[in-house]
Amino acid sequence: MNYLRLETEIISSVQSLNGHQKNDVLDYIKNIKPTSHNTRLYRRRAMKEIREALASA
Repeated sequence: MNYLRLETEIISSVQSLNGHQKNDVLDYIKNIKPTSHNTRLYRRRAMKEIREALASA
């Protein structure tokens, strides 16, 4: 999956959440810590974790 498709999927998933759930997702995103200095790898991993979190919401 490419990066833009993941962004679009995340945005569309977040739009259907209520205010409290959106705050939870935002807090989750803010708490993701980089695991390496590789920005591309970090973004990829973060997007995967966000997708998993949204799927379970």
